[in-house]
Amino acid sequence: MQAERFAATADQHACRAMIRHGSKSFFAASLLLPSRVRDGAYALYAFCRLSDDVVDVEGGRAGAVARLSARLDAAYAGAPAASPIDRALSDTVRAFDIPKALLAALLEGLTWDVEQRRYETFDALTAYAARVAGAVGAMMTALMGARGPALAARECGLGGAMQLTSS
Repeated sequence: MQAERFAATADQHACRAMIRHGSKSFFAASLLLPSRVRDGAYALYAFCRLSDDVVDVEGGRAGAVARLSARLDAAYAGAPAASPIDRALSDTVRAFDIPKALLAALLEGLTWDVEQRRYETFDALTAYAARVAGAVGAMMTALMGARGPALAARECGLGGAMQLTSS
């Protein structure tokens, strides 16, 4: 029995447009992805971009992360909010079995942004980068169907390294 799909074609197009306008380099790279995972990558990117923007636009208020967390819970529960991103995300996390802990780690990193944490040690900075970027690498690995703690750790490390070198 196939799970109910929430996202319409227009929802997928909205996620694709978000990446196309929000990150030209990620959009270009996404065209190299196998077509079977491309819409999932757009949905994940859209939620990550939305989350970062909401926290930044709302001036770093803690309530922003709480609302995003509630939206994430609803998407995983199969009751996504009435938003193209939420519907596409809900379909993606179910279809590709994306661990909720990865998206929760991203939101934790955004909470640290809201708290305006300062990172006095490299280990502390690395912990932050693992949440805001490493989790994205691990999500993409899961989306591609690769599983296992060693692989996820490498992807987290690569995402974190990209965060540290691009800032």
